[in-house]
Amino acid sequence: MKVTLLEPIETIRGTVEEGTYYFRMYKGMQIVQRCPDRSGHIKTEAEKANQQRFVRQYAGKRN
Repeated sequence: MKVTLLEPIETIRGTVEEGTYYFRMYKGMQIVQRCPDRSGHIKTEAEKANQQRFVRQYAGKRN
């Protein structure tokens, strides 16, 4: 859904209503979208493998 903001506000990024909706810019337009509900999501084998590969590669590199 396209959003028209009031004059002093140019853009908004982030979530509102406890993570129900989020704002973003897309091709110069301000967009508001509903956040996906992943509470019942079950990871596929490919997702699990990708997560493990990410952990091996980047674990402990945070400063």
